[in-house]
Amino acid sequence: MKRFNVLLMISVLATAIACNNNPKTTSSETNTETTADNPAEVVVHDYLKEGNKGIGPITSFTQPAFNQAVADEGNKLFIVRCTMCHEYGEDKLGPALKGITKKRTPEWILNLMLNTEEMFEKDSDALALKDKYESMMVSVGLNQQEAKSILEYLRQEDAKTN
Repeated sequence: MKRFNVLLMISVLATAIACNNNPKTTSSETNTETTADNPAEVVVHDYLKEGNKGIGPITSFTQPAFNQAVADEGNKLFIVRCTMCHEYGEDKLGPALKGITKKRTPEWILNLMLNTEEMFEKDSDALALKDKYESMMVSVGLNQQEAKSILEYLRQEDAKTN
């Protein structure tokens, strides 16, 4: 029954996003940030540059200009691949992801998504999370571009909060 409820919730969320016909930007605006003339846009912050980079294929990360289309794709992927265990604003099976891009380097976040098992075996920050939550994160089969899309979505969401 619980599994059915989770699947139902994911379906409802996916439908709501797919039916949203009120996009915030047009294709010519996808790399813009909030200005006094355009308050509907989100001012995105820089990723955390110093700190643990994690263990995995991502050894360095160059922050791209904010791209709304990439963040939108990341939102869709987050709903399908991550919401079984994570919510943005509150703990679930795994930790809430609110503020993650302000607390962790992009390399660490990407490596956790792409190299989950090894991170939970060898990375000190991931091991601390493993001790705090009942279930350990499992790989959801993301490729690097998908992981970067989710990261961009999380950066956009974190830019909305102070």
